[in-house]
Amino acid sequence: MKIRLIILLFCLPLAAFGQSKVQTQERPGLLWYYSGFRPFKDTDRRKYDRLILDFTYNDWLGDNGPFENDWRSIGFSASLNKDIQLEARENICFGLGIGYSYLNHRTPRVFYVTQFDAVQASIPSPSDSILSSFLTIHQFYVPIELRLRSKGWKHKKLILGMRLGIQPMMNVSSFRRIDEEVKYSEVKLKEQYDWFYLSTYLRLGFRNWSLFFSYQPLTLFSTTGSVNIQPIQMGLSLALF
Repeated sequence: MKIRLIILLFCLPLAAFGQSKVQTQERPGLLWYYSGFRPFKDTDRRKYDRLILDFTYNDWLGDNGPFENDWRSIGFSASLNKDIQLEARENICFGLGIGYSYLNHRTPRVFYVTQFDAVQASIPSPSDSILSSFLTIHQFYVPIELRLRSKGWKHKKLILGMRLGIQPMMNVSSFRRIDEEVKYSEVKLKEQYDWFYLSTYLRLGFRNWSLFFSYQPLTLFSTTGSVNIQPIQMGLSLALF
């Protein structure tokens, strides 16, 4: 009897470990066991990429660039998505959600607004007191995605998507050294750009991690006579659940 009891006590942790491992494999990431206000369905165990964080280097194409910006031009985005699976298909699904993106461009060029209300950018002269110059953009968007992935918890994935959104805030700023003091100046752009924007992107990776590439095909500044640039992003994506 004692021998049977010892064997039973020894097997219980192994069984629990095995069960935990299977559940972890089915739902990788944080919130593995959170089902909301209803029990899990079978398809819930195969849903991924519902909360995604992107950490990116920000640059642009067009009249200026690419790869002229400082490597510290780091931005991020976060989106909450619904993973929509086709009936009885695990490797083809769609994503739809809401998100926020912050684009930070630390650039060698100085942006300024002309007397004709256009936005231009130029390299400052060596005698200029400019220490650093920035272009920052805040975006809210709806992501629409086609998701292709292999089966199983060690799945590989390719996500093709586009973002439809608004840009309610865009600023140009700089730091200057004047009389041994560092002074900060900022201009909030209002009429020089379109609030609505469109971008396309892809993610390529496995499980929770993927490479991220994004391109905004429309020019950033819509005012006639403005510099022509289209933002691009590249970096890493992490799906928390």
